[in-house]
Amino acid sequence: MSNSVLKQIGLFLLLVFLQVGLFNKIHLFGYATPLAYIYFIIKLPGDTNRNVVTALSAAIGLTIDLFEYTLGLNMLACIIVGFSRFYLLKLFAPRDIFESYVPSFSTFGQAMFLRYAGMMAFLLGVVLFITEAFSLFDPWTLFCRIVGSFLLTFLLIYAFENLNNVGKARR
Repeated sequence: MSNSVLKQIGLFLLLVFLQVGLFNKIHLFGYATPLAYIYFIIKLPGDTNRNVVTALSAAIGLTIDLFEYTLGLNMLACIIVGFSRFYLLKLFAPRDIFESYVPSFSTFGQAMFLRYAGMMAFLLGVVLFITEAFSLFDPWTLFCRIVGSFLLTFLLIYAFENLNNVGKARR
């Protein structure tokens, strides 16, 4: 197995452990829950086959669902985000990248990476919470859950990416 595959497996396991063990227990103001596992889908290499991205997205969503007994809600949201990833990369990735790349501050630039990651986190929150509510009966609560969870997730992605850059700088 190559080094990048081992890193992806490690990231998968770490994010599932953090999500299930820590982040799913956080409900800031009763609404906001960070959805850290989206970082796995964000950090998949840019040249990964769409079918593989969708399968890996389904795998992380299903894993979260198995631990949280949520009946496929996370899996559905992750599949939609994984499918949309190709189009978001086309939209936000710099045009001069020709070789294999992993989306990051260094390959995209900080502003473009945060836009890309923010769109993916927002899409995950919208699909997850609308599917979970299965109605628009209480739009204010739905809005607060989507926005609050998006903000916490966005801050986590920013922190993870900064930690990743600090780790690379020390090598």
